[in-house]
Amino acid sequence: MPDHFNKTSAQQPQYATADDVAPNKSTINKTDETYVTNISDPNMLFEFASYNTLFTLSGLGKKDLENTQALLNSKPHDIIARSSGIGTNENQDRADINVDNKKIINENERLKGAVEKSRNVLSQNRDLYIKSAIINSVPGLNEKRRLTSVTDITMEIVEPYGITLLERIRGAAINNNYLDHLDAPYLLTVEFRGFDEQSRVINQFGKDATKRVIPIKIIDMQMDVNQAGTVYTVKAIPYNEFAFVNTYSELKTSGSLYPQGSTVADVVKALEDLLNQGAEDDRAAGKVGIPDRYQISIHEDLNPEKPFAVDTIEQAGMYNQAVDTGDVPVEYMKVNTGNNIIKILEEIMKGHPDFTEKQFKKFREKASRELGLAQFKGGAQAVLEQAEGFYFKYFRIKSSVIPNDEDFDLKRATNPKLIKFTIEPYKIHAYSLSIPGVSTGKNFKNFVFKTYNYIFTGDNVDVLDLNINYRVAYFQGSLKDVQATNLRKNTVENAKNVPTGGTTAIEHFGDGNLLFKTEPTTFSSSGTGKTGGTPTELDAFLDTLTHPLADMVNIRMEILGDPAWLGQSQFIPISPELFGTKRIHKDTDMDYWQNARNSIWNDQLRCYNPDVAEPIVLLNFRMPTDINDRTGLYDLQSDQSAEFSGLYRVIGVEHNFTDGKYTNVLQMTRFNNQGVTISNPIPTSFVLTKDGTKSDVKTASEAQALLTQFQGVYTDVSNIGRKFTDLISKIKGFFS
Repeated sequence: MPDHFNKTSAQQPQYATADDVAPNKSTINKTDETYVTNISDPNMLFEFASYNTLFTLSGLGKKDLENTQALLNSKPHDIIARSSGIGTNENQDRADINVDNKKIINENERLKGAVEKSRNVLSQNRDLYIKSAIINSVPGLNEKRRLTSVTDITMEIVEPYGITLLERIRGAAINNNYLDHLDAPYLLTVEFRGFDEQSRVINQFGKDATKRVIPIKIIDMQMDVNQAGTVYTVKAIPYNEFAFVNTYSELKTSGSLYPQGSTVADVVKALEDLLNQGAEDDRAAGKVGIPDRYQISIHEDLNPEKPFAVDTIEQAGMYNQAVDTGDVPVEYMKVNTGNNIIKILEEIMKGHPDFTEKQFKKFREKASRELGLAQFKGGAQAVLEQAEGFYFKYFRIKSSVIPNDEDFDLKRATNPKLIKFTIEPYKIHAYSLSIPGVSTGKNFKNFVFKTYNYIFTGDNVDVLDLNINYRVAYFQGSLKDVQATNLRKNTVENAKNVPTGGTTAIEHFGDGNLLFKTEPTTFSSSGTGKTGGTPTELDAFLDTLTHPLADMVNIRMEILGDPAWLGQSQFIPISPELFGTKRIHKDTDMDYWQNARNSIWNDQLRCYNPDVAEPIVLLNFRMPTDINDRTGLYDLQSDQSAEFSGLYRVIGVEHNFTDGKYTNVLQMTRFNNQGVTISNPIPTSFVLTKDGTKSDVKTASEAQALLTQFQGVYTDVSNIGRKFTDLISKIKGFFS
């Protein structure tokens, strides 16, 4: 690999790969005068002269789910189907069925015969071929499930002789001690194998970088039987998303949360106790034989032992008194039958002092005032640390389901399960906090791990097709928190003295023709019965973020297949290690899969970790303006490049493996207000209280005076910038 950082000012800019910027690997001295130019990582498959994508569908056991680190390097067992053929020696060693399951099997002759038949069919190793696969992944915050990932997998499997796929699936589950093969886990392995120009097998990446393992749950199967054999269409989801189905994510009981303390972890423990008590009630009512169990915890990086925020001094006194005296704690939240656990956890975390609207506003002000002015100078580690400032620390929900292979609930005909929900750190990019008139700049382009250059340049080695959807009528809503009863009376009796998101910044045309405007709107939130109010401005921002297809510029881009978009950590079930009885955890398994805790890019597997942050890419257009009549060549002037160039966040990834061809379709939305100059906004839009009490912020007249002063400074700086640019042009003309 080339040296990716220019060590002296005389050297030409060079490119950096992820290997040079890994937080735990950089050995570059921060005092060096080094500048980062680009850390984009090229598609690793471009180093193959030819390659194939090999799929393996195999069984998975409880130990595999509990120790996920072994999945990547271990050999698949109980193979159901394989692209390159199963072979004759696989599936011959059968694991022993445990005593409890064996007892159930021996007591039922029909079950005993069916089990033996399925295991025999699996051991015959007749070849099934995975003809095609489509994996649709929504990596970040989304409208389907606001704080979780959403993935669906569709595979087309061909069996030349017979209809045995269902028997094989059942046989693989039984070999792993699961009598219920419908809910049993399976493993989908994807490997990229290929040759160089001299037909030599390429192993330079190591077997890890070109391999992905995805524990799955099969949810649907269709069979088309014809003269060519049987064609199966199998649909599946990642097994770590199994807990998000309504069966496990919706409350089956109602009640109230009474935390045994004043921390956020205490509230989470109260919710866990309520869920487990509801499961025990189902057993007492005779609805289940062996109940499922719930386990909910918060990652240690989210400061779960901080006292939860309360809205009034009276509430704070009630909670503190309850803790000091040992009395029964006061009610924190009411929950009802049918409420979604994910939504409840979101409301609980909104009571965390680190995720209040106050913290959100503080970060937004910092992002608007500082990030665009950053000087990206220093060693690789220093550069990455500086880039961390671009992210608003938030959270998301992860899960796992572990079926118990030692028990079988005869009343439900299924293995009882341990359902785990965890609250994990998640990063939201500062450019998502766009405010009309406030230019955010493009400085983050130095920190993207994927750059795409489109059309009429030799740099376009990735893009196959590109479609742009531009919404002319796009605007952002400015909040006005007014109750419906007050609207009918045409008064604002209960309006609070809170900002509504306005600003007097005037950088409205720094992003070409992509004008970002705002209009006042009302805001309402259903809530979940939590004590206190709802953070309206933060909630509205998240609502905007989770409906990305409504943004101004959306792009559908098809590229040559890149394993970087097939992230690994997003598919791995969580393995929380609890700290005693506290609902606080760490996850060393997930740290392993992310290569470094909360790392956005995995430099070992050379892929994004979409469960940590939404992937950000740089898209460059270079469009011809005309044909030169004298030379007959296209005029490609840099100052007339398409204004749709810029930074985009990736909101959806589709992987298509069909007929030996691998392509990706990226759904992307453009960050707003990517001007060159960074604005310094002066917020002036505030709602005053009914009695006219003056706010402690600047009034409109005072703000206008500051704005006039700021405009004068801005004009002077702009004139200096233009003079400097003219001087550079003259110098370049002298040497040309």
